[in-house]
Amino acid sequence: MHVSGKWLAELVDIPKDITPTSIAEKLTSAGLEVEAVVDLAAQLKGVVVARVDSCVPHPQADKLKLCRVDSGLPSGAVDVVCGAANVHGGALVCFAPPGMVLPGGKRIDVASVRGVTSHGMLCSASELGLEATSDGLLLLADGEPGVVVGAPVAPLVGRDDVVYVLGVTPNRPDALSHVGVARELAAALRTRMKLATPTCPERGGPIDGLARVTIEDPDGCPRYACRVIEDVAVGPSPRWLQARLAAVGIRSINNVVDVTNLLMMERGIPLHAFDYDKLGKSGSRAAIVVRGARAGETLVTLDGKERTLVEGDVVIGDVAGEHGRAIALAGVMGGRDTEVSSSTTRVLLEGAHFNASRVRRTARRLDLHSEASHRFERGADANGVLQSLDRAAGLVAELSAPHGKENRARVARGVVDSYPRKVAPAIVTLRPRRAAALLGVAPRVVDEAAVSKLLLSLGLEVEGREAEAIRFRVPTYRPDLTREVDLIEELLRLVGMDQIPSTLPARGGEANAGLFDVRRHQALSAARRALRAAGYDEAINLAFASPDDVARFPAWDGGGEPIRVKNPLGEERSLMRRSLLPGLVQNMATNHRRGVVEVRLYESGTVFLGRNGQGAMPRTDDRAAAAGRDAFALERPRLAGVASGASVGATFDRKEAAFDFFDLKGHLEELLDDVGVIGARFIGLDGAAVVAPFLHPRARASIQVEVDGADVVLGVAGELHPDISALHDLRSQAYAFDLDAELLAVAARARVRARPLPRFPSVRRDFALLVDAALPAAALQGCFAAAPAATGLLEHVAIFDVYQGKGVPDGKKSVAIGVTLRAADRTLTDAEVAAVVDGLLGGARALGAEVRAG
Repeated sequence: MHVSGKWLAELVDIPKDITPTSIAEKLTSAGLEVEAVVDLAAQLKGVVVARVDSCVPHPQADKLKLCRVDSGLPSGAVDVVCGAANVHGGALVCFAPPGMVLPGGKRIDVASVRGVTSHGMLCSASELGLEATSDGLLLLADGEPGVVVGAPVAPLVGRDDVVYVLGVTPNRPDALSHVGVARELAAALRTRMKLATPTCPERGGPIDGLARVTIEDPDGCPRYACRVIEDVAVGPSPRWLQARLAAVGIRSINNVVDVTNLLMMERGIPLHAFDYDKLGKSGSRAAIVVRGARAGETLVTLDGKERTLVEGDVVIGDVAGEHGRAIALAGVMGGRDTEVSSSTTRVLLEGAHFNASRVRRTARRLDLHSEASHRFERGADANGVLQSLDRAAGLVAELSAPHGKENRARVARGVVDSYPRKVAPAIVTLRPRRAAALLGVAPRVVDEAAVSKLLLSLGLEVEGREAEAIRFRVPTYRPDLTREVDLIEELLRLVGMDQIPSTLPARGGEANAGLFDVRRHQALSAARRALRAAGYDEAINLAFASPDDVARFPAWDGGGEPIRVKNPLGEERSLMRRSLLPGLVQNMATNHRRGVVEVRLYESGTVFLGRNGQGAMPRTDDRAAAAGRDAFALERPRLAGVASGASVGATFDRKEAAFDFFDLKGHLEELLDDVGVIGARFIGLDGAAVVAPFLHPRARASIQVEVDGADVVLGVAGELHPDISALHDLRSQAYAFDLDAELLAVAARARVRARPLPRFPSVRRDFALLVDAALPAAALQGCFAAAPAATGLLEHVAIFDVYQGKGVPDGKKSVAIGVTLRAADRTLTDAEVAAVVDGLLGGARALGAEVRAG
């Protein structure tokens, strides 16, 4: 919605110290967001009035003229080459000097035109952005107020205006008019409006002998009214009217049509003008019939397109032909057969109220959105029709006099007004005490007197009182005010959000242990830092999943029946997710399809493992209800990730290395170390209770750690199953992990302790052990770490090779393991090292290990 500042100033008593910026702030605070403030005068800054002192033919071109132009500028008179047919000596013109940029973006420079230097440009109305096309220069009349050589052109052509571009919400049809915006501004400024009740001088005969209206479809058209004006002279609109419409983005057509557009922008009531003599007659009277369209009926609208209508469309018809014809598409656009033209002498002005939903359906089906339909779709005011008709008819008659001649236009006496379904004002009761409690302000801020004064400024009326409540009559131009809370919201807008004290919201129940939440936050923060350091990017996906996703990616730690969404966006989002991996795998697949194979992504979020048997649906009426673990669903925080592509990129001195399970394991070990999880073990899933069918059997493991003396599973990791990869058309091997963020926080150390640099040297020993192929390599590592002989001396133990093949018996594997020994207070002797080695190997032999020779 474009709103003219000059127009507002005519409707509101605006204090002189109020700037356009202040007005924009006031409107935005009142709920009418100002998206932009456009200074129209700035677009013509530098264009001035100039006089053509002389005008002679161009020496080198027959169709050009060389003008000597006096613009009153310090540079004095200059030569300007012009090709307009209407330029002549003594003409007052609009002059754009060199350096100007016109509204269309054209820059004016000193230029050579056929060998003659031209110092500027004489402008037409279209070049100044005032009209779409122009036949010649815009000539100014000598003697008109303000037309002086050197004077700015902007005020003379009505461009000394500021336009506010408003973003109006669909529930505020009243704000689609200057009167509605002016009412809001007056209330915000605590000032008064200057809106007078329209009058219409009636000098013609009675309208009963000129027109009749029949409404056959009162659901589609609850009200239809019309006036008739005779002896109309159709022609160009005066400059003030053209400028006013141009300021709000509407092109001038002629004085009659421009008046209907003016009233639509002023009062928000779309009107339409018919050529009276082109309407079908019943006897001597024009017969208007408002009815539903007949299936297959056609209408050529004002844009020249033939529209095929369907039942449910509302049309304005007449009685021409055997069955009558459609002459306008109600609330959307008029018909070409009855449009006003230069030959029109009698006009029938329509003012009506149409069913909003039916106008919306018709406009959407025909893809025909107009300024009129925009307003009818939102609910134009049925009770504002007659005032708009009166003002429009009076203006048409006033503007119909040819320049310098007597005005012969006559408005017929009376109005034809058919109103079968009257729209009555709503009665809404408001309790000031309830308003104070809901807004959180002192009762004196919204006491009875303050409430009445504020709402009266918006046009509401006090209908009566009962006990502590006030009954307000809501005007029909505010269909959004139907409940007490709506009126309280209006009070909030008028009092101002900045006047509402800031308070903390009341708690809905006791929060879960705060320390645990802090630890989880700290653990996830550390995990995110570790993943980012390893090259992972964070992804955020919706919390929904398809039934297929839930089946392919079951929760590795169990869970009940999936939770179904009552009103899903589609079958692919009909369940609450039980794993973060489906979304991440889909993200990876999208990258692969677009040629990006190097993918590392992670996500932290909530999964829903089924109904919580001990929980209940949240109840907003009870502060002690359903908080934290009382939730309806079993919700668990998860941290998951996927990776594919190369582990190490190719360079001039090395080949590319593909990402594999051990790269993923290394990333997770770094993550666990940064979080503070000690002693985590990667255990193969073969035969284990943990289920992860989405991982490849050859490379998958659970991640276990001891918590309070018991082993718990933090999550799973491994290569994606080939079936999953094929289903998503992945272009390389992909790997994934899924961790329980809550258990991660529980297993993390509460505090990371710093250690000083060692003062004494370390001793490293490597062993090659022959073990059963089924024995997890991590079991050897755990055995070494727990050996009593190494207590206080074992600094690090790591497996650096696992081998099966030539030289190793069937059913066996060779595990190479290295240990680092160090004492904090001394240098270890050979005897001490030998004793520790014997103890380590003794524990290994208990697992069936043999030391390989050589």
